[in-house]
Amino acid sequence: MRKARMLMLLAAAASPVTAAAKEPLDAAGLRAIETKVPPQSWYPEGYYDVRIAAEGQIVDFPRETLTMDWGDGQPPYYDVIDCNAEYVSLDDTDPLTARYGPVALEVARLRGEFERMKYPLAVYAAPLLAFEKAKIEEAKTAPDPMSEAEMADSMEMEGGAGDAAVEAAAADAAAAAAAASEDGAGEAEVQKDAYMILAEAVEANRQRLAPKLPKVLSDGGCGAGEGSAVIVKTLPPQGEVLLINAFAFKVCTRKKPDPWDRFACKWTEIETGVERQLSGRYVYQVKWPDGVVRKGTRDIVPNYDDETAATVTFKKVGS
Repeated sequence: MRKARMLMLLAAAASPVTAAAKEPLDAAGLRAIETKVPPQSWYPEGYYDVRIAAEGQIVDFPRETLTMDWGDGQPPYYDVIDCNAEYVSLDDTDPLTARYGPVALEVARLRGEFERMKYPLAVYAAPLLAFEKAKIEEAKTAPDPMSEAEMADSMEMEGGAGDAAVEAAAADAAAAAAAASEDGAGEAEVQKDAYMILAEAVEANRQRLAPKLPKVLSDGGCGAGEGSAVIVKTLPPQGEVLLINAFAFKVCTRKKPDPWDRFACKWTEIETGVERQLSGRYVYQVKWPDGVVRKGTRDIVPNYDDETAATVTFKKVGS
């Protein structure tokens, strides 16, 4: 059963690259969300903007299928774990968002999905707040997120500094892992426990207050897989492509008057025709030499079934 689940999830992740011309939720749209998500006294400084941006991300990119039915004769159920949930990279955003963004995205996803499936607030509100508080405390004490550039520097050090430096780094990592284990559990176990506690609390409430709604559990069964490289092109050629992670764009929208300003937010200029690692939801702006500019959102999906680079084309006209 686990193998079947993993194959189904990977097949969903490997769906064809799709284009979307729609622009992301703007500042007014994000402010409107505040009525549903009031700030809590225990939120860290700056977290509320990240939290509202996460809600906006879920509005723009909702999960299509919420309940699971594996054809085993059991009724469909809701799994609080989403195997295709987004990750937040320090390369795409600021350090505070890199630290707390994963928490905000998960809480926003869960809240939105409970609401879409019409679970009463009394079923999920209190357990979800407890989940959020626990995950924030976990994020506070987690090691500083490492950017992809820092990871690359670390790998270069391996080649230039000799075996002694590499062994020292490995020893430090092992010591940190041992310390984490002694304190309680590794990150994966903490996450597993938090999701299980959430699911059990919501399920207990569901049985009392809304027994006809789908059962809630923490199942997971996720498989891991790395995607291929991606080649970005423009049609016609010579378009200048700027990309920013869609979630990071929303965080910037909360903080800056013009998030489309390439210098105000962490926009990345993408060299066309060159392979690079890209995966996820992006906001784009493409400018051609004649001054025409196209803006919108794009879900970039690499190939998962082979190593052939996926091609993403931004068109001046059409979709």
